[in-house]
Amino acid sequence: MFYDFNIPHPSSLERADLERLERILARVSSFQKATIALNQTITNNLKITEPLKPISPEKFKNVQQLTRVTLIIEDSKTNYQLSSSNSCNSLIDILAVKPTHVDICKHACQSYEVDLISIDLSQRKVLPGYVSAQVAITRGIFFEICYTQGNRDVKKRSTFYSNAKRLVETTRGKNLIISSEALRALEIKRPSDLRVLGLLIGMTEDQIEAAVSYNYVRLLRKGETRKNTINAAIAFTPSITITDGKKRKEDESSNEEPKTKKTKKSK
Repeated sequence: MFYDFNIPHPSSLERADLERLERILARVSSFQKATIALNQTITNNLKITEPLKPISPEKFKNVQQLTRVTLIIEDSKTNYQLSSSNSCNSLIDILAVKPTHVDICKHACQSYEVDLISIDLSQRKVLPGYVSAQVAITRGIFFEICYTQGNRDVKKRSTFYSNAKRLVETTRGKNLIISSEALRALEIKRPSDLRVLGLLIGMTEDQIEAAVSYNYVRLLRKGETRKNTINAAIAFTPSITITDGKKRKEDESSNEEPKTKKTKKSK
């Protein structure tokens, strides 16, 4: 199974965008059976009306297409509505944040109810420290390495590899996934190339195997838990207000001791 959980999807899909995405999916489908995530990036609070629709599913029957939303976080004090009670959770398979500064990244590790933290590794001062990274891992959050960030700008390539190595160190190689963030079909790397990348940034064979295979499955389970939390809350609320109230009264009545008639003592 081939995985790539970061295929950018534009906010408005034009004809040229559709053709470009079809070329990307054609390359993905040429490898083997695949699961990808169409990624919609937003900059305001978490608010969507409907999930992204699959791209030409009749053409790419061997490619499962999931929905992902990535929220750009620029201020830790802003309320982005990243809570388990947000009804948008049920529409999103993968919920990610992309912090723009190290302090915001630390806050995301400790506070936000998300599945994935995606970091632009070509930028400086964005990585969390060891303690914050471990807190995120304990909370079941994953970190994403997007390899195209190290290819598009030669001047930023050294920064990308330096940050990627440091991220591997601070996470101890745990809860990592490798994605493309590809805008062109030729940017999609083969699975064998991803393993070479893992070695270059200091990952062990076991860590690489996890980052290109079963960590994706674990991430999807995390997303399912988040989605089911809001669904359970919606389903659970009316049963408390109506059924339980009536049942509680019935139980209280049944638990009352039967009253006995007082008999007069004979004189």
